[in-house]
Amino acid sequence: MTTLGQYKKLIKGLNLAEQTNSKFLHLTVNENQLSSDANRFLSSKLSERYYFGSGDKDSVIDFGSYTFRGIKEVEQLVKKAKEELNEMSGAKSCNLNCFSGLHAMMCAILVSTAPNDTVMSLKFEDGGHSATKGIVENLGRKHVFAVFDLNKLDFNLKQTLDVVKKFKVKTIYIDISVHINSLDIKKLRKLLPKNVTIVYDASHSLGLILGGLMESPLKQGADIVCSNTHKTFAGPQGGLILFKDNKFGEKSSFIIDTTFVSSVNTGRLISLSITILEYMDYGKKYTTTVLKNSRELARSFVKLGYEVRKSKNNSYSDNEQVHVFIDKSGSKKEMFKNLLKNYISTNFMYVLGGRLFARIGTQEITRRGFVPKDMEQIAKLFDQALKGKDVKSLVQKISKSHQKIKYSFNFK
Repeated sequence: MTTLGQYKKLIKGLNLAEQTNSKFLHLTVNENQLSSDANRFLSSKLSERYYFGSGDKDSVIDFGSYTFRGIKEVEQLVKKAKEELNEMSGAKSCNLNCFSGLHAMMCAILVSTAPNDTVMSLKFEDGGHSATKGIVENLGRKHVFAVFDLNKLDFNLKQTLDVVKKFKVKTIYIDISVHINSLDIKKLRKLLPKNVTIVYDASHSLGLILGGLMESPLKQGADIVCSNTHKTFAGPQGGLILFKDNKFGEKSSFIIDTTFVSSVNTGRLISLSITILEYMDYGKKYTTTVLKNSRELARSFVKLGYEVRKSKNNSYSDNEQVHVFIDKSGSKKEMFKNLLKNYISTNFMYVLGGRLFARIGTQEITRRGFVPKDMEQIAKLFDQALKGKDVKSLVQKISKSHQKIKYSFNFK
């Protein structure tokens, strides 16, 4: 039994964690910040209500054996958001009801394959998601890996096609997450048998796609795009799916909404819809700045003597990720602890060749108003913190000076 004193202590701890979080310079690739409108409705009183649509003119939803109240204002927002999302992505149909990126992955695999079909994905060591193989196999499908060229940072098309033919692959699930450039989906689609479905996981690139920085995979030849909604796309945690074909999309959404989703999280759906509308107006400027920040941050690290991974286009980055090699800089655990002591959060990884690197994301700092001229200071603070110097007061100072969320309707 929890006493009032214990409860107060737990809440005090959460309040402290919230205060500490605001001091951090967040440089991870898997997080972002909501606008004030999107954040407010995520926890509004509407979030306590079930949402099944608007119903008739009297807000009555009648499923025959089940009758419920509709919320027309939510439907109006969601309908507008879906229209804009389809326009930005090139989709003919979309589903916003998935609860996470992995839930969207499961739904996409289930609607595009049958039991015992073979699904191909990328190895974790090549930048793929660690959960994909296990999900595929636990859904009753067979699994094989694509062949990746670490020098070109893209598929080895010839060897990948050999695997596709040998194992009669039904769906290629492109789950790339550790990357600094786009993959050549057009060439892959051209060489693949027509009956092979391409599903592109845009969890790290959705915001870049909607902002026009990256060409939509649907326009390059993918049949389905699924994604979480909280990385380069600065929405609430959750998932969505985009379909190239309207008929297949509507059929798939019916299966998802009646089988894999019992009810949506109304607050998340409102927050997600608001963020989609923000990208229609601010996405291009936002993602353009993300790219400029990535490249300037990389150049700043090079000036400090670090080696930075280059993309297949010979740039330091074509997206929100910057890969700074730190395998010669000291103990991994000590370096990471040094960063945390100085209120800097990032990711360390060994994939894409086995060398240790800091996987730095610029999407959140861009959302907070950082611009290319700020990148040199960020690189210097990161370098000093990594080496064990005390720079937390300087980190807190620049973090505090960039608290407003930009590229949203509530900021002009």
